[in-house]
Amino acid sequence: MGLKLRDWFVPDVLLALDELGSGGMGAVYVGYHMPGKELVAIKTLFPEFSKDEAYILRFRREAAVYQKLCHPNIVRYVDSGLHDGTHFIALEFIHGRALDELMKEKGSYPVQQALDIFEPLAEAVGHSHEKSIIHRDLKPQNVVISEDGVVKLLDFGIAQADDDIVKTVTGSILGTFFYAPPEQNQGKKVDRRSDIYALGLILYELLTGKRALAGTDLMQVTLTQMKGQIPRPTTIKPDIPPALEKLIMKCIERDPANRPGDCKELLTELQAIKADARALSGAGSMGSAELTELFEKAKTAHLKKELDSALKLALELLEKKKDSAELHNLLGKIYMDKKTPFQAIDHFKQAQSLAPKERQFQIDYAIALFKMDMVDKAKAEFKKIAERDPENIYVKSYLNQIRTREEQALKQREQTLTKKPAAPKPPDGQK
Repeated sequence: MGLKLRDWFVPDVLLALDELGSGGMGAVYVGYHMPGKELVAIKTLFPEFSKDEAYILRFRREAAVYQKLCHPNIVRYVDSGLHDGTHFIALEFIHGRALDELMKEKGSYPVQQALDIFEPLAEAVGHSHEKSIIHRDLKPQNVVISEDGVVKLLDFGIAQADDDIVKTVTGSILGTFFYAPPEQNQGKKVDRRSDIYALGLILYELLTGKRALAGTDLMQVTLTQMKGQIPRPTTIKPDIPPALEKLIMKCIERDPANRPGDCKELLTELQAIKADARALSGAGSMGSAELTELFEKAKTAHLKKELDSALKLALELLEKKKDSAELHNLLGKIYMDKKTPFQAIDHFKQAQSLAPKERQFQIDYAIALFKMDMVDKAKAEFKKIAERDPENIYVKSYLNQIRTREEQALKQREQTLTKKPAAPKPPDGQK
């Protein structure tokens, strides 16, 4: 029903490279955006819907929503339009894994790791609310953790703006009922607090490793919600801090009026709890709660692109933790973003020397080389990793990007060689 692989492109703009998957309305491809020189995820509308005004309007509204949003934890809009009968939206391609996949492998997360995922997610949702956009389909499947640890919120396909007057295509309830609030599952009006409910369920699952709402269909889930039969997180994981459990249960209150009013209120309450949460996590990765907190601040500053602050914090910590591979890896990323390649490479190599079996450090180093335009060295590093881990999706993706670059460079060289030289200009006075 979708495009045929490699037979669709927008001249000088987009080229579809490979199919990632498909849904009810269309297929998704990884492609190459020529003006931006980057890989993108291309969402398309199936041809059978391309003349249905309701589907077209919903698809265009999704593109308009992405254009309104600009946040480091929300997938970035690149392009959209209609070409050769195909409606498309191009978004940044995230090299990473969906949160639901990670949770299936890991089960429950330690408190601090759970909050490292949850806080940027809540900030992303808060940004969409500031733009008067309600997501309405928050769930682990729509959250991706990039290979360098950045949380990215995806899929605003059924998002609702405050001025939304468009009804659903089918007239049915939209969204995934396992993470939707009671009012949404009953087809009632939703607002910011509806997304707060879903955030509470995601945090519940991060900490317990279990989905909060039992049942296999919409009716069972809605009955569980209305009867208030959701088990408290500590009945599954007794070591969850009581204050954090209290906040989760507040987020998933049956009555929206009893939930935090918005993400700002939610995050403010969470900040007040974090001291207890951090104490529960013990010494942390840096050997003490104090040093771990300093490391977390450095990581946060780096993710926010506050590079000078991140570097200052990381170097302060380095005086006390010279043998931390994790810290050297972070310093490598900071120096890379500050465009100081020699320092970046030095710290990446120290990280690998201290933790030679840590695959993620090897991948981070290869990615850094690629981003610093040391493509040949990056290719060599990615090939080393591929020998040990041939199915690694990050490595395969970057090797494909390098291959595309090489093919384009070869094509340009061939065009230059075949281009006829201009005829010599005759001397003055001669014709």
